[in-house]
Amino acid sequence: MPQDATRQAEREASYRRGWQQGFTEATEIVLRLVEWGYERRKIRQLLAIYDDHFLSEWRTAGDLERREPFSLFDVERLEAIAATQRGYDWLLTEP
Repeated sequence: MPQDATRQAEREASYRRGWQQGFTEATEIVLRLVEWGYERRKIRQLLAIYDDHFLSEWRTAGDLERREPFSLFDVERLEAIAATQRGYDWLLTEP
């Protein structure tokens, strides 16, 4: 296999592993929130806050030379952000 094709295959394999890892983590988070009694709009709000405040930074500022764990999904911290940053309130009323 030519070197360019090998690199493309490695990038694609890495992308797919990352997608699978993210999908698994997201599923576990959502199921845990459902188990704790959160309704879907509140779950959507907490996930948006998590993405904006924790995952976005992890994606851009993390060490790309090694596998780092996802940022901790701390519900209390996310609830505190939701209480003080009203920009996420609209997610509670969207269908």
